[in-house]
Amino acid sequence: MLHVLPHAGGGGETYIRALARIEGYRAERTTLAGLPFGLRAHALLHVHGEVAAGLCVAGLVLRPSVVTLHGLHLLRRLAGAPRRLAAANLRLILRAASRVICVSRAEHTDLVEAVGVELAQRALVILNGVEPAAAVSAAEKAEARAKLAIPAQATVALFAAALGEVKDPLTAAKAARQAGITLLVAGSGPLQDDVREAGGEAVSMLGHVKDLRPLLAAADLFVLPSKREGLSFALLEAMSAGLVPVVSDGPGNLEAVGDTGMVVRFGEVAGFADALARLRDDQACRTQLAAKARTRVQKEFSLERMLRETKSAYDEVLRR
Repeated sequence: MLHVLPHAGGGGETYIRALARIEGYRAERTTLAGLPFGLRAHALLHVHGEVAAGLCVAGLVLRPSVVTLHGLHLLRRLAGAPRRLAAANLRLILRAASRVICVSRAEHTDLVEAVGVELAQRALVILNGVEPAAAVSAAEKAEARAKLAIPAQATVALFAAALGEVKDPLTAAKAARQAGITLLVAGSGPLQDDVREAGGEAVSMLGHVKDLRPLLAAADLFVLPSKREGLSFALLEAMSAGLVPVVSDGPGNLEAVGDTGMVVRFGEVAGFADALARLRDDQACRTQLAAKARTRVQKEFSLERMLRETKSAYDEVLRR
């Protein structure tokens, strides 16, 4: 099998690493810049994202193929004539690919709106999933905070994403400063200097971090003020580790969080600051929501379920 990504990094890489655990399938990966890369040598083609899929339509038609849309980021950011062109691209993909996967129910709802009910029936929903994280012990939390020079009694939030407009890290930094909490920022991108200035002493800029476990152990809350998501792996991992989610109402976030955290209108700094302050002052609420978040991920967003359902889709495509 060959995975084709639009670019290296991001949630697509996390997704592919997870799918590598599916038994009976051996996968290679490339990006659009690397095509054509042995297309004829692979029995199954799996393309990630609507842009990459639109550019690989011929490959989708000529061999067993799967497309995962990963949040409809092209369609969701456009309006007017450009959006109609993006919808036309989706119709082409749905007709060309053997199977199309949506990673959230919200994504499938938007797909139906864009292409119609009949054509959207060619897509199925396979929710993203993560491995259950070990509970953070008091000793692990104390050690993680000591290494970061964070006081034991501080309320700590974590933002772990690219520092770009879509993830809206500026809202996270400004809200943390207003709420008087510590914000750990794991990520890099064009807004990193603005985030540092906006957050001041409330923000600890950590750059790109490969192993998030120490940061998850140090934090109490996970902040994701993003404009839109597919279904964020970072958010699910944080919830599984027992962090209380504070997220925007962008597509994908509410579906992940449910009633286990705080949901704030996108871009409302005051709303995020108020949510962070309320959780800062209510330890009992934090404890209750953290437990609910862990349980929700275990029940609704397990990696085992995601791999099982994806393998079933692969098997069905190859049987055809």
